[in-house]
Amino acid sequence: MTARASLWQLFVRNWPIKLAAMFFAIMLYVAVAAQQTLTQSFALRLAIAIPPGRTVRQQPAGVLVVITGTGSEILKLRSFPRVIRKVIPDTFSASLWRIQLTAADVELPKGIGVQVADIRPRDVEILLDSVSRKDVRIVPRVKVEAESGYVLRGLSITPSLAHLVGPEKSLAKLDSVTTLPTLISSVSGPFFQTVPIDTAPLGVVRISPKAVRMAGEVTAIIERSIAGVPITTAASGFTGFLLSPERVSVTVRGPASRVNTLTRDSVRVVAHLVARRGRAATPGSP
Repeated sequence: MTARASLWQLFVRNWPIKLAAMFFAIMLYVAVAAQQTLTQSFALRLAIAIPPGRTVRQQPAGVLVVITGTGSEILKLRSFPRVIRKVIPDTFSASLWRIQLTAADVELPKGIGVQVADIRPRDVEILLDSVSRKDVRIVPRVKVEAESGYVLRGLSITPSLAHLVGPEKSLAKLDSVTTLPTLISSVSGPFFQTVPIDTAPLGVVRISPKAVRMAGEVTAIIERSIAGVPITTAASGFTGFLLSPERVSVTVRGPASRVNTLTRDSVRVVAHLVARRGRAATPGSP
């Protein structure tokens, strides 16, 4: 038997066992490699949500995100969203918006043991078109219906001014904004209510705040009699005349908070001489 034949017989001898051993060795290598910490970079798109009516003058470039984790965990990232989303506030009125990206901005799937190691670049600038700003009055369109026997004492609005951001031509047409028509009924005491601002006429103009706080108070209507109120006379025309009686009782009706504070000195009764019986009175007549 030649040497070549001997080597072949040695190779094929117990070949199922040898094949199984080779398979398990490969699987062991793959299992060990899957548990090693790896680093992989992903290119992500930067999606910016801009306020209505504004445009981006320069589109932002993409970012590179470096992620670390075990090989088995990184393999699970095949389908994660390759986008970072940021929102520019509606009240932003400048042309250049600067943001600093953090690991929290990367939307990684839940339950996967990986971490964001780095983001390049972290500082991003978004260039927008220019806009103007303006503060205008907020006019309440609120009707208060007090319960029977009560009267509205006061109504306030907070805040009283709205901050507008938008194209200069659009802002020039706006001197004030109003709330939505609102009815506050069955009121018998202090009340507070949040009322939205009517934004329909604004178009692309953005407003802050979008709602105001209405506050007011109603008070009960009472009736009270104040006795002993002295009668005063007009400056002229009473020469030779006497007043009888010289004091009277006065009945006042109104909000309890006001009526209860009235005293004899708070009320003034003035007598005017209109005419004598039979002919008109003249100054100095007997």
